[in-house]
Amino acid sequence: MLELFTKYQEVFTLPIGFIIVAISANQLARLFQQIHLPLITGLIVMGILTGPYLLNLIPIAAPFHLKYINDISLGFIAFAAGAELYLKELKKQINSIKWNSFGQLFITFIIGVGALWLAADYIPFLANKETKVVLAISSLMATIFIASSPASAIAIINELRSKGPFTQTVMGVTVVKDFLVVILFSICLSLTQSVLKESSFDFIQIIIVLAEFLISFVLGIFVVGYALKTALSLSIHKRTKSFLILLIGYSAYWTSDWLAIFSLEKWGHALFLEPLLICILASFYVTNFSKFRAEFLNQIRSLELYIFVAFFTLTGASLNISVFKNLFNTAFPNEPVPPVISIEEFVSIFFIFYFYITFIKQLENVINF
Repeated sequence: MLELFTKYQEVFTLPIGFIIVAISANQLARLFQQIHLPLITGLIVMGILTGPYLLNLIPIAAPFHLKYINDISLGFIAFAAGAELYLKELKKQINSIKWNSFGQLFITFIIGVGALWLAADYIPFLANKETKVVLAISSLMATIFIASSPASAIAIINELRSKGPFTQTVMGVTVVKDFLVVILFSICLSLTQSVLKESSFDFIQIIIVLAEFLISFVLGIFVVGYALKTALSLSIHKRTKSFLILLIGYSAYWTSDWLAIFSLEKWGHALFLEPLLICILASFYVTNFSKFRAEFLNQIRSLELYIFVAFFTLTGASLNISVFKNLFNTAFPNEPVPPVISIEEFVSIFFIFYFYITFIKQLENVINF
């Protein structure tokens, strides 16, 4: 009986404790807006401060046990992204989105591979390796350089209430590039594995990834999109409808996790759907091919603050600041690193970035003038 009570106590106390921390983080993060920094910057910083590696108000197990909060938030953020892709407004930006997406993808990739290849002798795990091994690993790392955060882009756009051609182009590029990066990463991963194992290139892996994208596309339009459209068509209370929207977004992530485990046990190979893409396509379908676009946008506006506070606070708490110490040790093995960042160092770094941003803004004003 005592064990059962302890188990359920953890189930309830962790979310309640996180809610209290998130509410406090939201209030304190608004101080960052007064110095012209985005709210999400403040939320991430507050998450780091209250996380397990500093104040430990959010325990180290929280990101794992509160994964459902992360999944619900990502589903909502994907809905918000798809809602910005309104075809009638995007027609003039199609060429701009196309060239920006492919330009960022290939130019950044080529520069990344070249820079890593030239700096290979100074990177411990690339030093003294064969050229083909260096190029293979560099291609995999360069793919990571290209990746961006749709969540951050959407959060800043929504916070600033940004509208117009530039915002539409940014959203379009973010979504298209996210799709292309996953394909490029799978190709580079197969290439790197074949080079390291000295085996032939695994074309099957590429086919599987494309099949996963096809399944995600079908589920996004015809299953999740239709469910989202149905939820919006119901004559129910606004809060109940909001709950259904969040539940539909969460279901895409839950289904993806379940399918990965089921396929691994059944066939020995995990199938990974793209829940972010599924939710973006579902939102895109509702925005462009239904009469519920206005109501859908109102639902997003009413929920976005709660979602962003929970997501970015939890993201900050998940950041292991000791990783930066390990990176420093890797880059400068002979330099001593203090075990933690002192308050003086934290304040110094903060004000350096603040004055840097202020200087850039003043410089932009001079140039515009």
